[in-house]
Amino acid sequence: MPITEGINDGYGPVLGAPARDYSEVSDLDFMSLLVAQIQNQDPLSPMNNAEFTSQITQFSMLDELTGMQSLLEANLAVGQSINNTSMLALVGKDVTVEGDAVSITDGTASENMLSTSLPGMAHIEVTDSSGRVVRSYDKDVDPGLSDVSWDGKDDAGNTMDDGDYTISVKFTNKADGADLPFTTLMTATVEGMRYENNIAVVMLGGQDFYVTDIYKVS
Repeated sequence: MPITEGINDGYGPVLGAPARDYSEVSDLDFMSLLVAQIQNQDPLSPMNNAEFTSQITQFSMLDELTGMQSLLEANLAVGQSINNTSMLALVGKDVTVEGDAVSITDGTASENMLSTSLPGMAHIEVTDSSGRVVRSYDKDVDPGLSDVSWDGKDDAGNTMDDGDYTISVKFTNKADGADLPFTTLMTATVEGMRYENNIAVVMLGGQDFYVTDIYKVS
């Protein structure tokens, strides 16, 4: 051990000791200050008992609040850990998120939905990877989540090949044809999961989505 370790330099903390954060006041610091205040009070105007009691009470309350904050932070960390672990159950499940992709697997097309607060008529076109329109159809849509899924066939009724396709939607008022607001949704299988700033992110078809982006789990 170096001979300087544990020796006070006369001006600051013990040499070799870890640095202390002097922005925080410990219980010992407070009691030392209080004793010094009592010892150095004006004999002609001694400290009022109520003031003395008030200082003790304030410090006790601050100490309790600090303990409560530490407990809340610990509980939050535990809750976050449990929540993140439960999110792993989504892997392998089908979830519905915002998007316009649709895929055919073994002759069956994946699900697509529309989210809207108004009723109307949805005109849907399905295009293949080259951008060619292979199917167009109309669907009545009610407020909320409405299924507008493609049946996987072209306009002639032939089942399309397995692969990736895209849907585009025009949503209008049935009375006057005015455009209405909506969100196109797609359904895909969660292939994996990662965490970003302690927030779960699911991976679908090479894209990342926060779990808060999920509209439905199938």
